[in-house]
Parts: sequence; structure tokens; C-alpha cells
Amino acid sequence: MSQLTAMNIMKKNNGFSLVELIIILVIIGILAALATPTINTLGPGFRLKGVARGLYSDLQKAKMQAVKENQPVSVRFVAGVMPNSGYYYFDLNDDTLYNVGEYQVILSNPKDVDFGNGTATNDWNNTLIVPGPVAAITFAADGTANSASIYLENKNNDICYALTSQVSGSIKLRKYSGAVPFDITQWN
Repeated sequence: MSQLTAMNIMKKNNGFSLVELIIILVIIGILAALATPTINTLGPGFRLKGVARGLYSDLQKAKMQAVKENQPVSVRFVAGVMPNSGYYYFDLNDDTLYNVGEYQVILSNPKDVDFGNGTATNDWNNTLIVPGPVAAITFAADGTANSASIYLENKNNDICYALTSQVSGSIKLRKYSGAVPFDITQWN
């Protein structure tokens, strides 16, 4: 009898019952359903941040290329006709046209990032933002640049990143939080 009782105890401790597994799966499903809307709302902000950092990196690359090759390199910005169809490219021969072989980045990949200032109406100096991208940021052979700002926004038209070139050639990346009404203190 004691041997039979010991076997029953061992059988009960061998794993989970089907009911226990179903309960765990239901709990995981509920947690996933609760987390999905949060992840979907965070996505556009993360993609915008990635594109802004990529542009920052590309502006640094253009500056280094100008110094290395001892000739000006322009990064030209083109607003697309359709929403989310803007792009930028390195104009290596300064003909203001994209030519095969010149480095190009299309902002519509990811599809929810484009040129724009989101809900920011003014910049960090309280200067009115003019809609649309500037024509170009040009780096001279000594690494200096024209002073200009490029604004990127996500599909929600709230958060905005600004990339600003200084005459010294330095690049500054700033973010506007999307606060409405506009609040100058939300630039960081």
C-alpha cells in the first residue's frame, strides 16, 4: 500500500496539468493584449529618433568626406510631392541633382517619418520655424558649414527633432517633446 501511495505522489509531481497550462496561456494572452497598444504608440517616436540619429551621423560623414577629399560636400534635402516621400543625398559634384552613385536616404523608410516641425512653431531661440526643409547644408574643405536647421517629424505630427549645423561645422541634435500649446522650454 505504501508503495502505491508513493507512486501516486510521484505521478502528481511530474509536471503541470492541462488546466494549469491553459490558465498560464490565458494570463500571457491578457498581458500581451494589454501591452500591444502601448508598443504601437511608442513605435513612431522610436523610428523618428532612429532617423534623426541616422541623419546626424550622415551629416558627420559628409563633413569628414569634405575634409578628406579637400572639396565641398553638400547634403541636399528634397521634400517629396506625396506625404512621407522626402529624401536627402550627398551632392558630390554640386550640380543640385541626385546622380547615380551619390549617397541617398529616403525618409519614407520607415514610412512614418518626414520633414516637418511637429507641434513646434518656434525654435529654441523663439524664432518662427519656416515649413519645409532647407535646400542644403554644405561642408567646406576645412569642415566649416552654412548655418541651417532641418526638422523631422513622425506621422503623429507631434514630436520633432531638429538638426542644426553651425558655421564652425558642428552639428546639434535637439528634440521637441510635442507639448501643445507651444512651450519653448520643451526643446532639449
